[in-house]
Amino acid sequence: MQGTVACAFAPAPLIETVMRGVFSNKGDHHIVWRIIKPILAKSGPAVKVIWSLFFIFLLVRLLEYFSYTSRYSHADLGSYLAGWRYDLTFASFAGLIFFPLYIFLPHRLWYSIRWAGIIVAVSAGLLTYFLSEYYLTTFIPLDHSLMVYSVSDVLYIASTSASFTFSDFLKIFIIIGFSFATPWLLLYRCKSSLVVTVIAFIPVLLSMTIFNNITPNIQDFKRNQHYYQQVNKTSYLIKELSGNLHRRSHYTDQDLPAVSRAFHSMLPHRHYPFLHLPFLREELQKDVLGSFFDLPEEEPNFVFIIVESLGRDFSGPGARWGSFTPFLDSLARQGLYWSNFLSTSERTFNALPSALASLPYGEKGFASLAEEDPYPDFFSLNEILKQEAGYKSHFFYGGWPQFDHMSTFLKETGIDYILGDQRFGKSYRPIEECDEGFSWGYPDHAVFERSMEVLDSLDHPLRTDIYLTLSTHDPFSPPSPEKWKRKFLKMLDTSASLKLERTFYERRKDQFSTILYADHAIRLLFDQYARRPEYSRTIFFIFGDHHLPMSSYTPLEKYHVPLIIFSPMVKEPRIFSGVSSVADITPSILGMMKAHYNIQTPQWVHWLGEPIDTSTTFQSTAFIPFMRINRDVDELVYGEFFLSEGRLFRIHDGMKITICNDPEKKKKLQEMLEAFNILSKQPRLL
Repeated sequence: MQGTVACAFAPAPLIETVMRGVFSNKGDHHIVWRIIKPILAKSGPAVKVIWSLFFIFLLVRLLEYFSYTSRYSHADLGSYLAGWRYDLTFASFAGLIFFPLYIFLPHRLWYSIRWAGIIVAVSAGLLTYFLSEYYLTTFIPLDHSLMVYSVSDVLYIASTSASFTFSDFLKIFIIIGFSFATPWLLLYRCKSSLVVTVIAFIPVLLSMTIFNNITPNIQDFKRNQHYYQQVNKTSYLIKELSGNLHRRSHYTDQDLPAVSRAFHSMLPHRHYPFLHLPFLREELQKDVLGSFFDLPEEEPNFVFIIVESLGRDFSGPGARWGSFTPFLDSLARQGLYWSNFLSTSERTFNALPSALASLPYGEKGFASLAEEDPYPDFFSLNEILKQEAGYKSHFFYGGWPQFDHMSTFLKETGIDYILGDQRFGKSYRPIEECDEGFSWGYPDHAVFERSMEVLDSLDHPLRTDIYLTLSTHDPFSPPSPEKWKRKFLKMLDTSASLKLERTFYERRKDQFSTILYADHAIRLLFDQYARRPEYSRTIFFIFGDHHLPMSSYTPLEKYHVPLIIFSPMVKEPRIFSGVSSVADITPSILGMMKAHYNIQTPQWVHWLGEPIDTSTTFQSTAFIPFMRINRDVDELVYGEFFLSEGRLFRIHDGMKITICNDPEKKKKLQEMLEAFNILSKQPRLL
């Protein structure tokens, strides 16, 4: 046929003759050949759809690899290349839906079915590309976290993320063109013989039998990034969504007392007297902080500075990439510093419930319980200090305060004032808008300046001021960005503490220059507090809500953040190496307030945390479950062990981990994690 590419090759008739002979040499088995031959002949287009999908997945994989290497450091080429088999297996399973269409439908309908194959190929190409871009932004493939956000949150996230560069449009153009051209050429312009169909089908059949899983086994990987680089992002999403639909607890209300008993037995040092209220336990009433301060007669003020994405990778002594927070480092040298401190979640949604109330997590994070029912009764730092000593509490944030139900939760704690993006006025400029006209909110220095105006208008001698910063968030656009990029480049030229090649930092200049700006803004905040009369009796808690993903990391490093407690009342600087978490802050403050100011705390509390560990040598006695961005709780620190998605690790100083082959210990942690998950998802059990 003129204009048609011939995909058959010369030995085809010979091979077909041999195949016919295989079936005809055994009596009536030639009947089998008569049946199989038309089926094989009619399945050719379906096989072409499978190979079209495979080539599209390979293209997206290559684009992701080169985007990774241009945006960040050198990606693991071996991991990316090893992923081809999962691309082929997923394409094979996905293409199976076309076999019955091509085999059983009349030939006159093939034209429309072929176009259906082209539409599926283009759709798969675009979906895989966007999922790849999501991974390049977050370092985590999209999974069933897609289902955990409310409609308002989804719209908010979408409006914040809809920014495309010329290179993005170019890649989309390439994907669409390739995704259309490949199946069109194979289905319409490529004439294939029976033998070519059989030969093309053999790898498909082998992939579905030998590589019968569409995703790798994560337990074969120490670093999640190598797993994420191998996996096909579309198959990963589909598998996660499917698994989430079938992920249902088989426990009933009658089973809960037994689950509570099992959970309590694993934390024998805690006194849990109630099976029907499994998290309620006797308050330890232990003061671990008071001895480090020259406390005044009048109660101190507290200031929380929760810094967006402040990870230990780039802050503090021994930072993996060198420190880019000179002012925070100076506070650490003058105050109390915890080098092995952990957040309780991968994202911001759990920072406030953990820091202010040491709460269990519920189904999607404790704050999200507002979506269905009123909150269960719980205690919080704000509420107890207000009731017992007349404290007032204030929350200062430059963005939309209702995101992740933050303002709803804070109101439940008795917060007295919330500063959000609608309460700044015309004298303040928000973060620079993206191409679509969206801005996350106001930069850190504007939030700090506006907070001083608010505090000046209030007459509250006893306060808890809570700041949640915003600038160290994508798109990393500080005020006067060129100024901070120049400071960043100067730091590269003069610093002797940088631990990686210069190209590593230059590829992340937006992030690192924004970190320098955020650190400077906190310096300005301290300058403003230092001019206030209550400064001499103020205690500052500075910590990260989670880390900032900019390179490969171990499963535990994503929770590793610094904690600095600074105050003019600190007796002498100290560095602590004991493992603690954000959930330990409220029990520690209340223990100090009870011991020194006779603040009455509840006899029975629901704290997940303990008084903070003040060991100066490394040790881990903590119990810390972690909630991931998809709201799964499948990672846990228990003593010196860390369980992550079925893998057991031993923890070392600096939050380093090594694989631990201890089946009994692994089984115990898995049982503890399962019990915690069951009880935590029963929010009425507080």
